[in-house]
Amino acid sequence: MWVALVLGVGCAGDEPSGEDRPLRPLVYTEHPDLTPEGAAVREQRLLRQLRGGAELSGGWGRLEEPDAGELPLIDDEEALGRALFEALIERNEALWDHLFIAPESYAELVKVSEDRAREFVDVQMGGALATWESFEPSRSSEGADGGLGRLLELQGLELGEGRTIQGPVAGEDEEVVQHWGNVLRLRYAEADVEFELRIPRIFRVPSPHDPTRKVLVLASPVEADRRLQTLVALGLHLKPELLRSREYPFPLKEGNFWRYRRYNKALGQDETVDPLDFAMGGQAAAGTPRAPEVIVEVMGVEQYGTWRLVHLMRSYEDADFTRAHERWVLTPRRIYYCNSRCQANIDDLSYLLEYFEYQVPIFSFPLEPGQRWGRAGLKVGSDAASFSVDESWHHVETPAGGFVGAYAIEGTGPLTLSSPYFKLPGQRRYVVPGRGVVRRELREPDAGGQLIDVVEELVEYRIMP
Repeated sequence: MWVALVLGVGCAGDEPSGEDRPLRPLVYTEHPDLTPEGAAVREQRLLRQLRGGAELSGGWGRLEEPDAGELPLIDDEEALGRALFEALIERNEALWDHLFIAPESYAELVKVSEDRAREFVDVQMGGALATWESFEPSRSSEGADGGLGRLLELQGLELGEGRTIQGPVAGEDEEVVQHWGNVLRLRYAEADVEFELRIPRIFRVPSPHDPTRKVLVLASPVEADRRLQTLVALGLHLKPELLRSREYPFPLKEGNFWRYRRYNKALGQDETVDPLDFAMGGQAAAGTPRAPEVIVEVMGVEQYGTWRLVHLMRSYEDADFTRAHERWVLTPRRIYYCNSRCQANIDDLSYLLEYFEYQVPIFSFPLEPGQRWGRAGLKVGSDAASFSVDESWHHVETPAGGFVGAYAIEGTGPLTLSSPYFKLPGQRRYVVPGRGVVRRELREPDAGGQLIDVVEELVEYRIMP
């Protein structure tokens, strides 16, 4: 089969206006009942067929379907579990497609047109797209050798009770057509942690390639459980080398430090107080910050597989010489504040996955303009976001130098637990990848108890190689 690609040529005046241009992919607009995910499945299939045709013909434009005869006919749960695991781990798209019910089989089973059957199948595959994509790193260079296949072991597929076509549990003399509530169990090889892939419906139907044989096929999305989603979101399946200080967006290596001057934004930087005045017993004047300077130091780093426990100390040059100690957990994709219970269970991956699922990370990487996140670092709308990244990059001038490409992050969230100076909402951090926080804006009471807007500005820093 060949596809002709036709390019329309016309005058500039023939261009549709912005309001007239389609807002969805062409495949979607031609089939408006498809979900966006189902449309994405069709587009991916089309591209795969075009690539296959190009490899055979040496030119672009030919559609080539994979040879179904080379794919296995799966008639038992053990074989289906192995095939599903293999398709995900080895990124075998042809096998993945083969595991779902064929449109002609679904059309025959429920007596609908083939067009409606194709739509049904693509919608189910679209619902599984998030699970399929979660098994592949967004950047191939970040994937660990062997990928998730190195970390996960197949425990097996458990089929739900056999049911008739109408849905009730099948009796001894009734034909089993479907199974509900099926679970593929996986085990994390480096820890005693189990994950589940849930498949609400699996059908048992005649094979379209050999009608004399009944095969097991997927008839619903494949859904990863929350713990597996959390593991992937944290990037715990990626290369541990991504946590090296020189690779990580925030360089947190023992010996690194950042020193900031602090001043009232309304008064300006010329009104800063000399920290030596506090050493001599001086007091902060009204309208000035209680601490004119703060130093953030990395005191230690503990390694645990693909995560790290970092000990930081904030030293404030206030009248009390306040020292605030905090622990952060670093993963390739997140930084979390780690409370005492988290620290006590730092080597227990099962506990950490549950802990991270319900906590808001203070950083979610990679940072992107307009990014918003809440619990577990998942993307959320502006109303539910604990942290929001400004829509544009910033150029920040500090005594330590000028920094381009800084991200401005709004929000305080769990930072309130890390310092007695971070108790009020509305904090804004300017973060430069590879350098850390170069500027911070926050609200705090001055020596007289009046709220003032304070700026912390980078004066000097040391980042160990």
